[in-house]
Amino acid sequence: MAVTEIALLPLQEGKIPDDRTSAVGQIHADLLETLLAQPGCQRCYWGRGVEDRLLLRWFVDWDSVEDHQKFMKSDAYKPFLDRFGELLGGAPTLYHASFTPHPPRAALSDTTSPATEIVTMYFPTSYSKEDQDEVVEKAKAAIKIIEKEAKEYRASAGGWVEEEIDIPETDEKAKAYVLLIGWTSVEAHIEFRSHPAFKEVIPNLRGNKDLKKLVAVHAHLTETTGGPSGVGDVSDL
Repeated sequence: MAVTEIALLPLQEGKIPDDRTSAVGQIHADLLETLLAQPGCQRCYWGRGVEDRLLLRWFVDWDSVEDHQKFMKSDAYKPFLDRFGELLGGAPTLYHASFTPHPPRAALSDTTSPATEIVTMYFPTSYSKEDQDEVVEKAKAAIKIIEKEAKEYRASAGGWVEEEIDIPETDEKAKAYVLLIGWTSVEAHIEFRSHPAFKEVIPNLRGNKDLKKLVAVHAHLTETTGGPSGVGDVSDL
């Protein structure tokens, strides 16, 4: 089953890969080229966080979790990690989510959503299938309101994380649901918060049963795919 790897990659101070003509940018481009050459790897959306400019985010679409795991067990993976170590200022965090729709391109790619709101909701690890389904339905209801009332909304995708992950700032594990919302800009999303309809959105997200924590952040993500001449940005094609 197709999945999206979510990688949170803390950068060293000054190791900013945005400029592909710089030495750091070239290392990052080489890493993307290695990634996109792997069997089962579809594409990568990458960019630094708006709220935390030293946190690089990768969203990588794979044909399956097994394809990603094969890469991690391959001879190419250690050199890949070692090269990444030249950029990282801390341990990376990796997990997978099964987004609907897949690929979640419309909500992540800069070609359709110049800004992506990333909402992560954390629930008990014992959360039932029935409760999970209710979260999905409430997320759909929230998006339906946004789609109707927010002119600057572009797209969305949502999915449960395959692994149990840490709740930020705690030692507790959780079952997590990730909702991606594409906007024309971060400012457009912030402006929508003052819209009367926003009050209808919030209960569908923060009102979920046994919600332990909700974190909402933003990122500007560049979609990148492989090609015959190496790594290329979709926006350049």
